[in-house]
Amino acid sequence: MMGKSLKYVSMLLMLFFCISSECREIQRPLFTPVNVGFRLLQAPRIKAGSVTSGTRGSLSLANRRWGVVEITYRPRFAYEAKGLSKKKNTASGLWLDGVTCGVRVVAVDRQNRKAPALALFSTRVDFWTIPLDWAEHKYFVYIPPMLIERVMPSRRIDSKVAKVAVDNDFVACVTFFHKKWGVLGEGYYGLKSHPSAGDDFRELMRLVPQENVFHGSLVSRANSPWGLNDQNQFDLEKPASIPPPLDEAAIEKAAQAAAEESVAVESSRKKSSSAADKKNKKNKR
Repeated sequence: MMGKSLKYVSMLLMLFFCISSECREIQRPLFTPVNVGFRLLQAPRIKAGSVTSGTRGSLSLANRRWGVVEITYRPRFAYEAKGLSKKKNTASGLWLDGVTCGVRVVAVDRQNRKAPALALFSTRVDFWTIPLDWAEHKYFVYIPPMLIERVMPSRRIDSKVAKVAVDNDFVACVTFFHKKWGVLGEGYYGLKSHPSAGDDFRELMRLVPQENVFHGSLVSRANSPWGLNDQNQFDLEKPASIPPPLDEAAIEKAAQAAAEESVAVESSRKKSSSAADKKNKKNKR
């Protein structure tokens, strides 16, 4: 009898731990799949009066093209427990704060075929909050034309080479991560997606000479020439520099000082008015 009871308790404990494990899986957010594209794009220009773009040599400054890293992702909760329907997976009204997107791009200048020149551009973008709505989200990060020219002198990014394929010239890695949840999703451009793609990209980064490493050089969408277009269509990124919080104690102290000064001024006004009235009455007598 005692043996059957112990066996029953053991089965209950196993069931409890299995359910707990499934519940933990339900709580994990994911941003997969992360798809990454790349293209060259001319920046929008605003003409003011008769001002025209200058030139440098044979390259028109106005025709320079930016490198555009195109990112799509699908934020959601990962309902991985068995038996849960897609209807239950669709969690509306849920948001995730504090998501960071890390973008790294390796440019390959193949002018010297025996020893191609490598350069690394990178940045991080912090978001205020992102809805876990299962919808496809888009985001863009940009490489300024001058940086491309600096590391790839064989590629003059103007209208003449706008249609040249860039698949073999740029390799990119995009990672979404969170302090609590770790990596939420990762995607690549120019590399075949396989389990060791991350290792391949990190090995490529290690080959970049230090003089060609430009951390923080990629331009976030908000700071790019496209920053004012369709702002409501993109997740809200944090500014690079966030002002310090308001000093509520100093504000309260200033407000109290202003109130006391107002009372003092009103009191002084009343005294002056009273003294003037007394003087007028005395003169009438």
